Amino acid sequence: MTASEVLEIYNLENQNDVSEKLKKLWISELDKKIVGELNKGRENLRETYYTPESDISFKLNAPTEYSEIYLVYLKMKTDYLLGETGRYNNSAMIFNRLYFEMSNFISRNFKTIKNNSLKVELNNA
Repeated sequence: MTASEVLEIYNLENQNDVSEKLKKLWISELDKKIVGELNKGRENLRETYYTPESDISFKLNAPTEYSEIYLVYLKMKTDYLLGETGRYNNSAMIFNRLYFEMSNFISRNFKTIKNNSLKVELNNA
């Protein structure tokens, strides 16, 4: 899913006054988190992430099966911003579950890059 697709779907589903700039920042936060925590050191996964300055057609890093996570994240952040505590708690619960499932999916389907090296130091005491 691309950043533009996320924004388009989110804007259709949610009518609010949150700026596009802030939504792009939130998408960037999540994409950076996915790269840093889940994709790092995995074969066939990118380590570049979306930034608010990136082209809006940038392909985001969540696997296709979990692309909904960006919409849930935007909803969670919007609920928090608007002070909707009950809605935020529900959104956070859904986000955390999706993130956990996505993490397991990536662990099962993408091997780690093997970096077999041995560092030996001599102690000349």
